[in-house]
Amino acid sequence: MAGRIGAPRRAAFGIWYRLIRQDREFGMQVESTAAEKPIRSMTDERLDFDYAAPLRKSYIVASSYRCGSTYFCWLLWKTGVLGAPSESLNSATNELRVMMTRLKAYSPADYIAKLLACRTSRNGIFGMKVHFPHFEAFLAEYPELLDVLSPLTYIYIDRLDKVAQAVSMAKALQTNQWSSRWEKGPAPALQYDRDLIAKCMAEVQLQDAGWLQWLEANKIAPHTVIYEDLAADPEATVRGIVDLFGVANDEPSQVHVPPAKKQGDDTNQEWIARYREETKITPAGGGADAGGALDGAPAAAVARSAPPGAGEHFFDRYDWLIKNLPNVRASPTGFIGVIRLRRRYDAIIARNRALLQNARVLDIQSFSGFWSLAALDAGAAHIVALETTRDAVDAAKANVTEYGIKSDTCQFINSKVFAALNSFKPGQFDVVLCKGYFEHCHAPEFLRHMVRLQPKHVILDTRIGPGSGPLTRFSLAGKAWKEGQGRITSTPNHDLIAFLSEPDFNLRVVDWKAMGITDWTGVPDYARDVHRTYVLDRAQ
Repeated sequence: MAGRIGAPRRAAFGIWYRLIRQDREFGMQVESTAAEKPIRSMTDERLDFDYAAPLRKSYIVASSYRCGSTYFCWLLWKTGVLGAPSESLNSATNELRVMMTRLKAYSPADYIAKLLACRTSRNGIFGMKVHFPHFEAFLAEYPELLDVLSPLTYIYIDRLDKVAQAVSMAKALQTNQWSSRWEKGPAPALQYDRDLIAKCMAEVQLQDAGWLQWLEANKIAPHTVIYEDLAADPEATVRGIVDLFGVANDEPSQVHVPPAKKQGDDTNQEWIARYREETKITPAGGGADAGGALDGAPAAAVARSAPPGAGEHFFDRYDWLIKNLPNVRASPTGFIGVIRLRRRYDAIIARNRALLQNARVLDIQSFSGFWSLAALDAGAAHIVALETTRDAVDAAKANVTEYGIKSDTCQFINSKVFAALNSFKPGQFDVVLCKGYFEHCHAPEFLRHMVRLQPKHVILDTRIGPGSGPLTRFSLAGKAWKEGQGRITSTPNHDLIAFLSEPDFNLRVVDWKAMGITDWTGVPDYARDVHRTYVLDRAQ
């Protein structure tokens, strides 16, 4: 990898060599125009090749958050001989679902086959970058993945300065800008948060550990890329990958690269210095508090630390439950999910405490009993929790029992939602809690049930689609990998909810911007107003 490329090989590299040479400052200014929009998602069609080439070799960039993998993969794509590696298995965002829909793929085999067809370069090289939780989840759904990608090479990218990596992640969480290509409009406000940085450090360390343990268990020796070496000499790093695959003399595919820039700035450096000073962590990772970075251990390993009543906030009094909730964010530590859940609790429960006083509540999908306990804690008199699976009922019952809730106070029902709604009597409930279910059902039918049941209030938390006039947008979601078991989700817009609510309910929106939130970590969709909390008050 050392040394410079000779003239004959340089000619063979063609266009891509010149692209790398001009990318030394993380600025990609070739093959693009000022008017060209940046690529903000792996679903962007500009990453596709306009022909299908048979697979010859493939690779996985084994990565963690903010390790430099996006920049690294961008450089690999620019060569024209290393495929178009992108984050193709990310199930924690909507991108995987959107890409499946775009490719009209309805099973894991179909998805990977179609991904190979559009993201393999002319010379038969395909690549993707994957964070370990997404890799593990996809592999569980589709164990044949590794055979389909064979012969497969693993490229492990490591960032030695974990403080810098954690700071970069904390900053991205606050701004919801994970790449310079995502930046739109004025920069969001930033604030130094030592606890958030520590949790980010635990997150990336556990992601790294997941990859290293899996590679070792499968007796795989990956090709390792160090981020600091990549930043210092991207040309040499990419040349090493070209040599690894033996594609220096292959004819490159033509690629068009929109501009990008380095995201790190003075704020990063200020936070890094401050965090190191406060924790005594050195750039090499040592220091008095270095071992404390893993305080955010996996939820299953956390024992109950305080009984109910020990703290002021619901999240303090029920900390054991919070830390052991299912990890819905595909995150090793789960801390982002906890931040999100606390914000949603504040909007759904805390802001509506008066409505819950002495109320008979129907809780649709309690999330292992969390929302039912939260409603009881806020003053509800009785809860009927509706779960669609027996496992969900058992988990919720166990958590409610753990906190000493009497069975006559909280009842759990295992049933399909609409079947259960049909069985209830008008006036049986004062409040209905509906969080995350509305976009998975037939909205008009759900509101018809609410009209018949006549609750005083319906607290509705749902994704919101764009557009004017009553409409909804349909997409494929859920366990869509297994043939015939996919779900169609319908994301309503505001006008549809208003139209269906009238004249039986008066509709009001919980104003998240008035809740005093300055750091939107975990809830960027609420900040962008594409997720809302509504209260439907029955018209008198």
